Amino acid sequence: MKNILNQLVQLQELNFALAEQKASNPNARLKQLEEAIAQLAQKLPEGIGDRYKRLQKRFPLAVVPVIRNACSGCALVVPLALINDTKAGRGIQSCPHCGRFLYYPESLPRRPQKPTNRKGPPEVAGIARFSAVELMAPKLAAKTRDEAIAELAGLLAAEEFIEEPTLLIELALRREAMVSTGVEHGLAFPHVRNVDGGSLTFALGLKKNGIDFGSADGHLTKIIFLIAIPSAASAFYLRLLAGLMRVFNTADARNTLLDCDTPESMWKTLNKLAHSAIP
Repeated sequence: MKNILNQLVQLQELNFALAEQKASNPNARLKQLEEAIAQLAQKLPEGIGDRYKRLQKRFPLAVVPVIRNACSGCALVVPLALINDTKAGRGIQSCPHCGRFLYYPESLPRRPQKPTNRKGPPEVAGIARFSAVELMAPKLAAKTRDEAIAELAGLLAAEEFIEEPTLLIELALRREAMVSTGVEHGLAFPHVRNVDGGSLTFALGLKKNGIDFGSADGHLTKIIFLIAIPSAASAFYLRLLAGLMRVFNTADARNTLLDCDTPESMWKTLNKLAHSAIP
């Protein structure tokens, strides 16, 4: 049963990777990814596969972790016996409230649970809901993709947006191994979903001479968003991704951001550029 559950989680990741590619690059060639999804779906038992398809039509996530004794999809408490069965891998378990498939994660990135001194993302409209000036890095020291992700994760941890960066880095690199989040125009959107607590948050780093992110167009990546996504924000993340791609579709917008040399100027420029594009 654990093998089937792992296949469900992997299938969901591939489906999200496909949706991300469509949101960030509508003209991308997606045949290889679509074929991988079809092959994995064929391996599932018929009843499980059909149920996954039905759930996928209803929810952004059809397979969700149990977090704090609750289904992270609908946020309702799950009976303890069901949690124990899920944790032990006894059968394929589902939330009794929303019907989503459940799994018990070994560990998840967490937002701090205790009060902190930081101000956090302002409760305002636009891009300021998802980041802060403290999360801007105008001069990344990183020379590789992995180093860039680690540097931005460290910034999220230093500013107390996550508790510890190691797991965030591991999961972000695991996602990169599936298909690169580097897209056209020198942009990349490495990310981790199912973060425990808080709201969608990103750190933004600039590397003016570029980093090889393995993007399909072969160009170096200069603008990197590392995004921490709670389960409830998975659908909105795709809208944010599409909005950011619209913002930086022009060379003028990208160059304006890359010309920034302080966190304050980055933050001011990002807010100005994204003013009308981010919901």
